[in-house]
Amino acid sequence: MPSQSELARAVGIKPQAVQYLLDPRNNATGSKHLVKIAEALGVNAVWLATGLGEPTDQQTHSNVEPGPDVNRGILYPLITWVQAGVWNGNCEAFTPYQAEQWYMSPHNLGPRGYVLRVRGESMTNPQGRYSFPEGMLLFVNPDKDPTPGQFVIARRDADNEATFKRYTLVDGKPYLEALNPDWPHKYIEMRPGDTFGGIVVDASFGKLP
Repeated sequence: MPSQSELARAVGIKPQAVQYLLDPRNNATGSKHLVKIAEALGVNAVWLATGLGEPTDQQTHSNVEPGPDVNRGILYPLITWVQAGVWNGNCEAFTPYQAEQWYMSPHNLGPRGYVLRVRGESMTNPQGRYSFPEGMLLFVNPDKDPTPGQFVIARRDADNEATFKRYTLVDGKPYLEALNPDWPHKYIEMRPGDTFGGIVVDASFGKLP
């Protein structure tokens, strides 16, 4: 096993940072360097992050098609809805102390990708094809232009927080649509000054019990 100094050189961080990240009292999932650390140690990144599964990948034979290789996933910061309203930074600038948490995604969300946690019930529709209940994690790519029908993070010019809705067109005009059929303001027309903060690429509840 490499020393802390060797690991620091391999990952490109200071030895003190390695010492912090490998301290069991701290959480390695809070580091953007998790995948590099796992590669340098020769262990599974998911095991390093969660303690679940095996420390090293093992080849098995089955008739089940393998899913995404989460060991090659990328960590993205969980940010607040206020931060999402003004998000123009690079997640590489975040540290374990600034982000609430970091979550791994098998999808490449770009250099400025981020994660949000759903609030409220405006996007909950248990009877619909899509439903995003409170607490669900949204994985967002802020560098792609949305097309009608996609789920987006948007900021109203008059608000300091972002909102999560489906982007749609009504009579050729852009609207933000809530999925909840009982929501009082199901359609909100977009006005000059309103901006998109990214498209939602994936959604999940994260690690389940």
